[in-house]
Amino acid sequence: NNLLVEAVGTKIGFRNVEIKNSQLLVNGKAVLFKGVDRHEHDPYAGHVISHESMLDDIRLFKENNINAVRTSHYPNDPVWYDLCDQYGIYVIDEANIESHGMGYGEKSLAKDPAWEEAHVDRIARMVERDKNHPSVVIWSMGNEAGDGVNFTAGYNWIKTNDASRPVHYERALFGDNTDIYCPMYAGIGHMVKYAKDDPKKPLILCEYAHSMGNSTGNLQDYWDVIEEYDALQGGFIWDWVDQGLLKETEDGETFWAYGGDYGGKGIPSDNNFCMNGLIDSDRTAHPALEEVKKVYQNFGFKAVDLNSGKFEITNENFFIGTDGFELSWEILANDRTIAQNTISDLTIPPGEARLVSIPLPDDSMIEPGVEFFLNFRIHTTKEQPLISEGFEIAKEQFQLPLFKKKLNLKMQDIQAVKLDDTGSEIIVTGVDFTVKLNKSNGFISSFVFNGTELLNKGPQPNFWRAPIDNDFGFGIQKKLGVWQDAGKTMKVSDLAIKTISSNEVNIHFEFDIPSVKSKYLISYRILGSGDIIIKNNFTPRKDGLPDMPRFGMQLNIPKEYGHISWFGRGPQENYWDRKTAAFVGLYEKTAEELYFAYASPQENGNRTDTRWIAFTDEKGNGLLATGMPLLSWSALPYTMEDLSQDLRGTKHTIDLKKNNFISLNLDFKQMGLGGDNSWGAWPHPQYRLPAKEYSYEFKLSPIRSK
Repeated sequence: NNLLVEAVGTKIGFRNVEIKNSQLLVNGKAVLFKGVDRHEHDPYAGHVISHESMLDDIRLFKENNINAVRTSHYPNDPVWYDLCDQYGIYVIDEANIESHGMGYGEKSLAKDPAWEEAHVDRIARMVERDKNHPSVVIWSMGNEAGDGVNFTAGYNWIKTNDASRPVHYERALFGDNTDIYCPMYAGIGHMVKYAKDDPKKPLILCEYAHSMGNSTGNLQDYWDVIEEYDALQGGFIWDWVDQGLLKETEDGETFWAYGGDYGGKGIPSDNNFCMNGLIDSDRTAHPALEEVKKVYQNFGFKAVDLNSGKFEITNENFFIGTDGFELSWEILANDRTIAQNTISDLTIPPGEARLVSIPLPDDSMIEPGVEFFLNFRIHTTKEQPLISEGFEIAKEQFQLPLFKKKLNLKMQDIQAVKLDDTGSEIIVTGVDFTVKLNKSNGFISSFVFNGTELLNKGPQPNFWRAPIDNDFGFGIQKKLGVWQDAGKTMKVSDLAIKTISSNEVNIHFEFDIPSVKSKYLISYRILGSGDIIIKNNFTPRKDGLPDMPRFGMQLNIPKEYGHISWFGRGPQENYWDRKTAAFVGLYEKTAEELYFAYASPQENGNRTDTRWIAFTDEKGNGLLATGMPLLSWSALPYTMEDLSQDLRGTKHTIDLKKNNFISLNLDFKQMGLGGDNSWGAWPHPQYRLPAKEYSYEFKLSPIRSK
C-alpha cells in the first residue's frame, strides 16, 4: 500500500545573499562581479544550445576569470543553472520581459495596470522554476521595459515569495523596486560621483564595455575605479558571444552571417549589431578576451620598492587561499631570461597580501641598450574543475629601472655613399644598397639591397584607420573625416639636400596639407650602413581641427617578407587603451597570423610599444624597422582600404582578398578603441590624438641573412 510512484531529486546548496552598508554580500563577503551578459546562441543551431556548448562556455569563463553571468534577457536552459551551481558561477537570473519598443514614457506597458498579470506571471514563473539554484544570487525582473506599477507588483511578489535574494531592475534606476543601482553603460565619472555621494545601494553595471568588433578599450580604467570604492561591485560586459550563423556561398566559402544576410531586400535589419561578443560565434576568442582575463584576475601585484625588488602579492579571491597555486617569476634582459624561480608556498589567505623580494641583476650584468623586465605568473599546481594543472591564471609585468644608454655607432665605421640628383629623383648609393626618392611627391620610390627591392611602396604619411564598429558609432567619417585623405593631398613645398659627410646624406621635404591647412616635414637621413632614419613632424596651422585617428606612415613590402618577429607588446593584438595583458617580449608570427578575422572587417592587428620589427623571407633576408624609441604598428595581407566600409556591417570576411604584398603601418600612435558603448561614445580623452604638433622617427634597415 506504500508503493513509491515518483521521486524527483535535485542538488542543493546553502549560501547567504544580503545587502548591508551599501554592499551586496555573499556569505558575509562583499564580492566583485566579474561578469558577462550571455545570450543562448549556437552558430549552427541558432538558439538550440547543447550541453557541450554550455560546458564550453563555463570552461572559458573559468579560464578567463569570469565569475558571473546575467541571463540576458530570459531564463536559460535549466542545464545552464546546474552547471553554474557545479562550477561556481554567480547568476543574475532575468525574466523574459522587454517592451523596449513601447518606450519608457507614458506608453510603457510597465505603467498600464492591464499588463500587471502578464508582468508578474513571467517573473513568478522564473522564480518558482529556479529558486533552488544556489548560483542564482540576484533576480532581474527584465530588461529595458520601462518602469511603473507593474514592476512594483513584480518586486513585491518576489519579496513575498523569496526574500533570500536581492532584486535587480535597471529601469528602476534609484527607485524602491530595485535593491541594486544597476545602470547600463555608465561612464567612469558617473560611477565615481555615485560612490562619493553616500550611496544607499551597491552599483553593479548590468551592461558595460560594449565589445562589438575590435573593442573593449579602457577596461582596466573601469576596474581601477571599481576596486577603489566599496559601493562599486563590478559589472557585466556586453556581451559574451557573437550571434552569427554559419553561411556558405555558392563557391563553398563560409562566413559568419548576420542581420540583413537573411530575409532579402527591404527587411529591417541592424546589420552586424548582434555581433557584440568577446568570442566568435564558434567560441574562438577575440583578442580582447586576453584583456578581460588580465583585468578580471584574482591576484594583485604591486611594486613596493622597484629599485630593491620588493613586491606585494595580494590574493583577491574572496573565499579561497593559495593552496593549489604557485608563483613563478623571471627577469628578462630584452628577450633573454637571466634569472627565474618559483615560490610554491604562497600561503596568502583570501583578501590578504604578502611581500616578496626578488634579487635584481647587479651592475655588472647591465649591458648598454638592454632593457630589463620582471614577469610574474601564477599557475595552478593541481587540476581544478575545468582548469588543468599548470594553467596560467594571473600575470603581471614590471619594467625594471636598470638601463645604460647605448653608444652611437662611430661614423668612421660606416661605408661611404654617393649622391645623384637626376632632376626628378634623388639617388643615394652605398656599397650594397640604393635608395631613390621621388622629388615630386617627397617619398621613397625604391630601396634596393643586394639587388633585391625591399619596398613595393615607400612610407607615406597617414592619419586614418579603417573604421571599427565604435568609430561608426560616434560618426568618425563625419566628425574626423577631414583626416581620411589628408596624407594623399600633401604637396611638396620645399626641398633641401645636405651632404653631412662622405657617409651620410640628409634630405628634407616640406609639405603643405591643404585639406587641413597644416605643415608637414619629412627628414631622411641615409647612412652608408644602409640605414634610413625617417623623421616626421606635423604642425597644424589652423585652430579647431578635430582629433586625428592616427599619426603614422604606411608602406607596402613584398609578401615574401611575411615572417615577422618583433620586440614589443604581444603576442595578441593590442592598442593604446587595451594593452595591459600584452607584455613586452620577443614574438614571432606570420602576416596572416597577425590578422584577426572580425566578422565585419575593420581596423585590426595592431601592436604597441614596439622597439623593433623584422620582416624576413625564408632565407632570413628582409627589412628591419626600429622605433626611436617606440612604434605602434601592423602588418597585414590587407590594406586599410580593404578593411574599410562606408556603413557598419556592410562587409564580410569573404569580401576580402589577400594582396600579393604586405600592408605595413609604422605609427607614432593611433587613437584608442573605446568601448563604453558603440552608438556614440568616443575613446577616452587620454587615448586620443588632438590636432597639435607631433614628431616621431624610426629607422629602416636591410637585414643581411647570416
